[in-house]
Amino acid sequence: MNIEAVEHLANALKNHEAVPKMPETGSLEEAYALQQAVTEKRAANGIGGIKAGVTAEPVQQFFGLDHALIASLYEDSKYENNAKLPFLEGRGIECEVAVIIDAEGRPQHIAPAIEFVYVKFGEADDMSVENLVVINLGADAFIVGDFQPWRSEFNELQATLFFDDEVVNEANMSDAIGGPESASKWMWQEAALRGLNAGEGTLLLTGACGQVVPGSCGSYRANFGPLGEIVFEIE
Repeated sequence: MNIEAVEHLANALKNHEAVPKMPETGSLEEAYALQQAVTEKRAANGIGGIKAGVTAEPVQQFFGLDHALIASLYEDSKYENNAKLPFLEGRGIECEVAVIIDAEGRPQHIAPAIEFVYVKFGEADDMSVENLVVINLGADAFIVGDFQPWRSEFNELQATLFFDDEVVNEANMSDAIGGPESASKWMWQEAALRGLNAGEGTLLLTGACGQVVPGSCGSYRANFGPLGEIVFEIE
């Protein structure tokens, strides 16, 4: 993929446009190399952390995988708790947790998190594992709540997402790569393999738990038990 094509793709992601026809990508290694080129153009204000994606086993089986995938978060797409976001047709909402790791991938702090994902290929037959990797697994926006010191019992967290006071998702944090602790270690190792920087102090979103909820207009509240809540609106 030439520089002009990379810039075109990065602009499409930033502007929530259908991505142009994707090039042939022969392997995950090649896809991750393209991901880094696209991310460098898209993330004008820097990288906000690393995210895991395709963490649910049924989704992995659908794509013929036996592992999750990783991508970068954009610093300029981070929102604070109680944020108001514009409606975007096709955007999905995921309940996750944010972890700050040490130099060996061990969680040091943890916070509730919400990720918003957006995938829109211009060509239907472009939907593939490699192309998902190239477009950063649909990374769009994210909200991180207040951090607390890590405790092992946080591996057993549950999250409940309410939309206009109705439950739309309930899940255990262990759904994503076995929980925050094992997910952090795997992401740290995978980042080294894929050329992403996951040093001490890196923020990780460890993957979706439960369903991906369509982002409709209204009020949302995600309860993470002892970790607290995230509240936001789509308008």
